[in-house]
Amino acid sequence: MSAGWTVREAAEQLDPPMDEVRVRHMIAAFGYEPIGQRASGGRGRPVPEYDQADLMRAHAAVTAVAGGLLLGVICPPLGAR
Repeated sequence: MSAGWTVREAAEQLDPPMDEVRVRHMIAAFGYEPIGQRASGGRGRPVPEYDQADLMRAHAAVTAVAGGLLLGVICPPLGAR
């Protein structure tokens, strides 16, 4: 079984940084399901854990698209035939 990250841990560890809201959106967009749960350390529900490798791959893809690194790969540059 792979290592897991909570949403908060992912937000703290990913580089470039991504806030918790964006991590949650990324998880939803890629359709990731929790691989387990972890005690929250206090009262309340356990916190879901997501596969660390999946989150890192998704983050790399989101970062590449947001940075325009795949512009010529996914679609031709504007004005090109």
